[in-house]
Amino acid sequence: MSKLEKYLAKAAEDVPRKTMTVKIDGEIWSVRSLTLTELRACERMADKGDHFDWYRYNDARIVKATEHDFAWSNPELLKAYRAVEKYELPARLFNANLDGYAKLLNAVREISQETTEAELIEEAKNLSDPTEKPPTFAEHS
Repeated sequence: MSKLEKYLAKAAEDVPRKTMTVKIDGEIWSVRSLTLTELRACERMADKGDHFDWYRYNDARIVKATEHDFAWSNPELLKAYRAVEKYELPARLFNANLDGYAKLLNAVREISQETTEAELIEEAKNLSDPTEKPPTFAEHS
């Protein structure tokens, strides 16, 4: 099998992700590990040019890690909480339940820490363009 065939086959695979559950207000929330592309999307959402919005970053990670189990994009939910987009909802849903928000965020952090650097590097290799040259860094003296 050539390298190209190998990665074409991987593209069609459904790779299982690590998951964990956390109980909040009597409800079980399923939290899954984030992929490299999801983490990058969260970083892009939080990058405000001259500063980084950590609240936005954490809310985006919560949404991405739980959207397989919870309908953050539900129009009725968005309307009920007067949110324009789903990434505004974690803070609004848990506005009066800081402990619930903290539990969910800690679960996202914990499951993310279990994702090893080697796994992220392997995923990055799978996503990169094989004709793309690696970046070079100028040495500073």
